[in-house]
Amino acid sequence: VVWSDSNLDLSIIKINMKCINYAKLGDSDKLRVGDSVYAIGNPIGFEFQKTVTSGIISALNRTIIFDENEQSVRKNGKFNQNNSDNKIYMSNLIQTDATINPGNSGGALVNTAGELVGINTAIFSQTGNYTGYSFAVPTSIVSKVISDLQKYGTVQRAVMGIAFQEINSEFARQKGIDILEGVYVSKVYDRGAAMEAGIKEGDIITKINDVKIGNGAALQEQISRFTPGDKINITIYRNGKYEVLSMVLKNSQGSTEVSKALNFATLGVGFKELSDEQKKELNTRNGIQVVSVKDGKFKDAGIRDGFVILEVNDVTISSVAEMERLFDSITRSNNSRKVMFITGIYPNGKVMYYAVDLSE
Repeated sequence: VVWSDSNLDLSIIKINMKCINYAKLGDSDKLRVGDSVYAIGNPIGFEFQKTVTSGIISALNRTIIFDENEQSVRKNGKFNQNNSDNKIYMSNLIQTDATINPGNSGGALVNTAGELVGINTAIFSQTGNYTGYSFAVPTSIVSKVISDLQKYGTVQRAVMGIAFQEINSEFARQKGIDILEGVYVSKVYDRGAAMEAGIKEGDIITKINDVKIGNGAALQEQISRFTPGDKINITIYRNGKYEVLSMVLKNSQGSTEVSKALNFATLGVGFKELSDEQKKELNTRNGIQVVSVKDGKFKDAGIRDGFVILEVNDVTISSVAEMERLFDSITRSNNSRKVMFITGIYPNGKVMYYAVDLSE
């Protein structure tokens, strides 16, 4: 696993093969409502038999929210870029009526030219079975992920630092708003990009650069195309007039710096695999030993020479190669907190637990 993000329901994996057939990547930005598409997958019960269903693009830039039991999804008009609840928010999705049932997630959504335009990810259902609405991650997101990984080693996310709400006729009546386009800024966070740009609570965002913003999903989709430090123009509606503000986007830590994946050497240690004699003495069948602790992440966490790592984040460690792969998976993920929770034992038999912070 090179990179993964549970909020996008997307992972990038590396396959060590000299020759492999692969799908041509299409441009999801060219999709239009009504276009024909085909969904390919392996539904439960037919795991080893490909299934193809057809349908049309029924909507673009959909946002869905998984409920607590992850059995169904629902739409919601409120959005918060700094959301901290336990629900899973997925934005910028392609909606199709091509049948996608349990087991189809991760399958291809292709256009009539056979190009990959989306990755099937969810259905709208109260029962767990397909009822007419299916969703796919567009290739525009996949392309940005690949580009960021090639340039920076990790995926970059820009944020405006606002909470916002979509505008409908009832909301407009309550707030005394005389337009129905755009999104309503309900909160501006301190030291965020929006505050520095001069955006205020009650402003209505109607454009990002020259692209019209009709709803929250469209706003999220446009911002997802940029990197921290990028400069954009925001058109807002305030006090009956349109204004254009300049904004420099930031990352979730409030900086314009791009994130870079940590190097394995930043742990500041060496590793060696256990001999059969050491395994017998420690009564273990797996593990690697820490040697030559110097300044670095391990020393900061309190780990000393001789410590034998048995598990990292509940994953059994049997070789240095496994440790490197897990390190890459953690540091390249888009989780807000990157931590190695380590279980191990010292040669004297003392079991210890450490948390190694891999945040920059």
